[in-house]
Amino acid sequence: MKGFFSISPTGREALTGRISDRAWDTFHLGIVLGALLLLYALASGVGQFFHEEQIPLVQLATTLLIYAVVVALVTLVNHRSGSSWAGGFGMGIRQLKKLSLSPLLYLATLPFLLLAAKAWHLLLQYGFGVKIELQEVAQIFTQELSWLQILYVLMAVFVAPFFEELMFRGLMFPYLAKRAGLAGGTAVVSLLFAGMPFHLPSFVPLFLLSAVLCLAYWRTGSLWVGIGMHAIFNAVSILALNLAG
Repeated sequence: MKGFFSISPTGREALTGRISDRAWDTFHLGIVLGALLLLYALASGVGQFFHEEQIPLVQLATTLLIYAVVVALVTLVNHRSGSSWAGGFGMGIRQLKKLSLSPLLYLATLPFLLLAAKAWHLLLQYGFGVKIELQEVAQIFTQELSWLQILYVLMAVFVAPFFEELMFRGLMFPYLAKRAGLAGGTAVVSLLFAGMPFHLPSFVPLFLLSAVLCLAYWRTGSLWVGIGMHAIFNAVSILALNLAG
């Protein structure tokens, strides 16, 4: 892990320059993020048209539809700007081989994630009297096996990592790194990523995970690495939830 990120100052500048060169302008980034927020706002009232037992499946289907629309919009904007998935995000076919780095980086990061999570939970419990509870969506993974649970697992392991890495590391990170530097861009993106679930117990480990994902993208130039790490993180978390009962 240390050797992976230990490079010369000149090399660091070159890698930061590569990420900054991929940054979208404010107008086009605003279009994509605005569309994402608008779609979520429109979808927020969908549940009222269905029975309570149908809502989890409806939420899943709605999220998939939002993801598909936003990815299509990203593809369109990227194409109109003369870029490609390979050039804009390091997600070409040839870069797929970099996925082999994902398990190694995840294993190197795991001890720090576990220690950070444990220390943070102890601080919340005994320092501030906060009860540690699972996120609402995480509770689905602890229920009796069903088709709904399988669909949520597939979503968490394969779909969500792709979309979230595209949004946070692929779009927002280069934009912020260009304006606030590598450290500033990493910090702001990680704050947004960790705060997104509105779940205080997971804030610190998610912040640390996001920081590593940003640095992995910065170092390798390929979002495939972060997508692989993110997928492994979600898969291991789901497995741990089930083993813990």
